[in-house]
Amino acid sequence: MSVMIQREYSIQIRASYEKQTAQKAVPHPEWDPKKVYNYLEDMAEGFQSYKRQAVKFYQSDFAIKGLDQEISVEELKSMIKEYFPQYKLTDREPKEPVTGTYYLYIDQTNMNKLASDPNYRAKVFGLMDSELQGSKGYTLKYTSGKNVTNHIAGSIFSLAEANRSIDGVGQMPGSEGIPYRGSACAAVSCSKEGVAQVRSQAFIEQVMHPGKNIATRKAAGGIHRHSSDTERAEQRREEHKIEVRKRYREWLEEKTEADKLQERFLTDLSDIGERLAIFDTNS
Repeated sequence: MSVMIQREYSIQIRASYEKQTAQKAVPHPEWDPKKVYNYLEDMAEGFQSYKRQAVKFYQSDFAIKGLDQEISVEELKSMIKEYFPQYKLTDREPKEPVTGTYYLYIDQTNMNKLASDPNYRAKVFGLMDSELQGSKGYTLKYTSGKNVTNHIAGSIFSLAEANRSIDGVGQMPGSEGIPYRGSACAAVSCSKEGVAQVRSQAFIEQVMHPGKNIATRKAAGGIHRHSSDTERAEQRREEHKIEVRKRYREWLEEKTEADKLQERFLTDLSDIGERLAIFDTNS
């Protein structure tokens, strides 16, 4: 083969490779914190949609960079730091989320699985990515009609086999085979703007009381031992972000009571001012 033919052949091979690589490339999804969600259900689906796009991005990015294969745990940790510098990887699961910190805890079993299985790695990375978007903010239409932007101020992302419990709470947000549990502290706006809206109370019940809903379905034969991973994941979808919603509800109740006390105080103060004014006039 002549030098000219070899060169032409090399150019064709390179062009073919670059074309295949370009076809594989999937853009990283963009989260819009100003996009308005009329209902909490819409917001939940917004995060799920972002997660699905993120999984596709990581699958393609791993393939392009030659990372769609087994790697060492140390290489995995370096990847996590590169892709997610916002997360603070810890060897013990924190008890409570802390404002300003986004903890990431992964037990040894899942560390090994993430290192050996690139498909599982892409799914987990997509979930980690979507959960982190809450720090950028999310906008809800409140009962007052005003659009209010809130954000997650700090969180814990726990990936551990101990999280696998069909009767437990705080489980996986709709990702097959991923034993995820999270908790967070949120910066939430309320007061005169009212509260976020839902289409039905059933959504709140699913989020706030997943254990009761699961027990009800079990009694009706909706869950059995031989359920597939997909079915189990679908059922566990109702259990995600329990702590966040619970804290939000408790905070809202406390704030509502505080607002009432403040209003009563201001009313009493106003009455006292009027009485003093009358007293001064009569004098």
